[in-house]
Amino acid sequence: METINDFHSETELAELKNILLAEKERIMNKQIDETQYCLDQNELSDLVDEASINLQTQQNIRFKNRENFYVKKVNKALDKMKRGTFGLCEECDGEISFERLVARPVAEMCIGCKEESEMAENSNFFQKKSKSLGKTMQEIGGR
Repeated sequence: METINDFHSETELAELKNILLAEKERIMNKQIDETQYCLDQNELSDLVDEASINLQTQQNIRFKNRENFYVKKVNKALDKMKRGTFGLCEECDGEISFERLVARPVAEMCIGCKEESEMAENSNFFQKKSKSLGKTMQEIGGR
């Protein structure tokens, strides 16, 4: 198996590592205001206010979960750098271009494999079975 040094220069690796570390630091340094998840009885003047606060809280929790997932991907990318496998496509073992890695430093597939994966995903959308009903999306939509 080839290593990243076959594809990217030390300068490029250093730049990508700085991007990853900056992303990790940005997320880790966000202050969490625990009070935003606690509802004060005075804030709940009616059901619309309560629903609005609940919706906002759900969105904040969803964003925090996405950030936690992204930090895991950043850590995985940093670990790949240490092992010398960063920048290798997990599908074809080919190079992930420097430009792609600058745009998406946690990319795990080259652009060709990623496009192919997304096309397959999109073409299978209507063929997949619903987990809850056991029917295809076409059957649910009456198509």
